[in-house]
Amino acid sequence: MKKRQRTKAQEHLSDFERAICYYTLPRVTHPVTYGLVVAYCVCLVEAAGALGYGMATGHPIWFRVGKYAFIGIVLLGIGIFLVRCFLNELKERRVLAQARGVPDAHREADDLPPNPFRDHCLVRCPRAIRGRSFECTNDAGKLLYKVEVSPRDDWWKLTDAKGEEILRVRAAHVPRLRFGIERGLPTHLTVYSGNEELAQIRRRPSLTARTSDVFCSGPEPRRYVIRHRSVYTDDRLVGRIYYLRDYLYLDIEEAHCHKAILGFFVALAA
Repeated sequence: MKKRQRTKAQEHLSDFERAICYYTLPRVTHPVTYGLVVAYCVCLVEAAGALGYGMATGHPIWFRVGKYAFIGIVLLGIGIFLVRCFLNELKERRVLAQARGVPDAHREADDLPPNPFRDHCLVRCPRAIRGRSFECTNDAGKLLYKVEVSPRDDWWKLTDAKGEEILRVRAAHVPRLRFGIERGLPTHLTVYSGNEELAQIRRRPSLTARTSDVFCSGPEPRRYVIRHRSVYTDDRLVGRIYYLRDYLYLDIEEAHCHKAILGFFVALAA
């Protein structure tokens, strides 16, 4: 018997799943650390130095040792990074499996703690985008925004349910080579409201966690840092972007649901 596919209205993010995606997953899944990258690069340079010395002097032992050491370290590095990705995926699946089927809490009960997401807004969009437009909804499937994507993937327009423009996002540099979950995220984004520039979003060059700086202009200038899909301001976590089943979610405090963050979310989704 084929498994029935959920509709938009049936797809629901439970309280337990939301708490796990927001608080637990960043703690159990870890990106590659600088220490690991530096140690690997040191070993790689030493092996390359031995190989280069053997080639320059014509010494067969140094050449042979350097060649096999270089090949071995390259293969070891590939294995380490693949195993790390596999373990992160395994931990994520194991934690999410614990939340599957757990019913939502009844908030009218007096013995329950306050809802930690009471002051949050939740926006979701399809994980797999097809075509040049898609919709963003809330968890109940209610339409919040519509997104139009340019043919060259260099700008996005966000409108409300009535078709009125909210913001536009333009990419200065669109990557041609795309790898990883955030493969399509440009290095430099500019967010506009009409003809007014609202924010600049710049991705830092990094070998570890993907990090972007969000500089919001007036009337109230703000600065956000989005690291490993977690949104921070003044070193305080105010939001998370996460994948679950068929959707990408933006879960953020209402006070920090800035148009610049929506623009980043749209560019990441597309």
